[in-house]
Amino acid sequence: MLDRHLMTPGPEHLFVQGSADSYTSRPSESDVSLEEDREAVRREAQRQAQAQLEKAKTKLVAFAVRTNVGYSAALDNDVPVPGMAISFEAKDFLHVKEKFSNDWWIGRLVKEGCEIGFIPSPVKLENMRLQSDQKTKQGKYHSSKSGGNSSSSIGDVVPTSRRSTPPSSALDLDASGLDAEDIDPQANQRTPITSVNSVTSPQSKEKRMPFFKKTEHVPPYDVVPSMRPVVLVGPSLKGYEVTDMMQKALFDFLKHRFEGRISITRVTADISLAKRSVLNNPSKHAIIERSNTRSSLAEVQCEIERIFELARTLQLVVLDADTINHPAQLGKTSLAPVIVYVKISSPKVLQRLIKSRGKSQAKHLNVQMVAADKLAQCPPELFDVILDENQLEDACEHLSDYLEAYWRATHPPSSNPPNPLLSRTMASAALPSSPAPVSNLQVQVLASLQPNLHFWHIEDNGENQVICDNHISLEMETFNYLPASG
Repeated sequence: MLDRHLMTPGPEHLFVQGSADSYTSRPSESDVSLEEDREAVRREAQRQAQAQLEKAKTKLVAFAVRTNVGYSAALDNDVPVPGMAISFEAKDFLHVKEKFSNDWWIGRLVKEGCEIGFIPSPVKLENMRLQSDQKTKQGKYHSSKSGGNSSSSIGDVVPTSRRSTPPSSALDLDASGLDAEDIDPQANQRTPITSVNSVTSPQSKEKRMPFFKKTEHVPPYDVVPSMRPVVLVGPSLKGYEVTDMMQKALFDFLKHRFEGRISITRVTADISLAKRSVLNNPSKHAIIERSNTRSSLAEVQCEIERIFELARTLQLVVLDADTINHPAQLGKTSLAPVIVYVKISSPKVLQRLIKSRGKSQAKHLNVQMVAADKLAQCPPELFDVILDENQLEDACEHLSDYLEAYWRATHPPSSNPPNPLLSRTMASAALPSSPAPVSNLQVQVLASLQPNLHFWHIEDNGENQVICDNHISLEMETFNYLPASG
């Protein structure tokens, strides 16, 4: 009886035990006060960040970048103002207004309807990449320990290490540093390698080489002009009448349609030499200088800086580039241009247009046709706009619609500050050969009709396009051109 009494706790024991538990579970007054102080500091920091964000809306764009990685704001808990970080994909464009901290910039995604917010800085993205790499290595280590023999674990880990894993980080960058187009689409469908022979065979190594060949780290951002310059290519080579006249029709249309919002400038230097790998590597300068090029690197660098300066005005920038005839020429430069392809779908139509310009142009028929064929073989993804309309008016409206949409994307309604750079740069931006604006284009049309000019008036007659010799496109005659050759 006594033993049972000793084994059964009495009410006093329960009371003391409960009091002790309740006492230790309650936070002390100092802990509560410290938590309140932290909350107050956090709220004040958010208030100041929100105020700085509002002020930045009316500030000028400091610079622009093109992204090489993707970023998901929903997976980041370290944003100065929750819900105000900007998500983006690789190859997007960002306008940066100012620096907020070492980890954050203030800016916006260049897209219609996107407002200002916080952009992760390169320092933050690099730290996120390192953390992601560390997690990947730890995952590989645990996978190899949990596997069977060593050869089997290697076969299991290597293929899956290239697959896209569930998002554990806000940073979306392939561990190999490869762009999406560089990755073999069949790589994710490979079966696990389970034999030593399949791992060490030369054929296996040869297939796997591309994954390990390109290991240099890709920076998260590339600095580009604040307004992407517009570059026209096609229908054939610049310097020949057909191409020059068709492009000039578009230049003059843009000059009048976007008057006050556009800079059209001629570029004579070979800006295709302005590759980032060349300009950033002094050891390659001497090689370029010794080569038989029409432009020195100093001239090229000067032209690139001038284009960047024009773009800072946030006006549309159109380049009449003498040496650019293919989108690949500017693919590795920092210009990130809007490539407009002036396309004549039928080679027979282009051939007839060239012959109609006389013997001086017809004797260069082959080189122009080859250039046109190279453009036609390009995948559509290399061009931002493809003008394949039969009428000049339709082609102009197509290009105008694209540029109007781009203008709205770069000029949000909430951010329209006056730009002091505009008055200084606009004076020297226009083409010297562009005609003065006129109040009545129809008068100029009727006064400048030249019967031999019938470009841009093309009809679709069955399988092939043919030129209508009995009609003249009045829109084309709006502008001054070379007289018809004999």
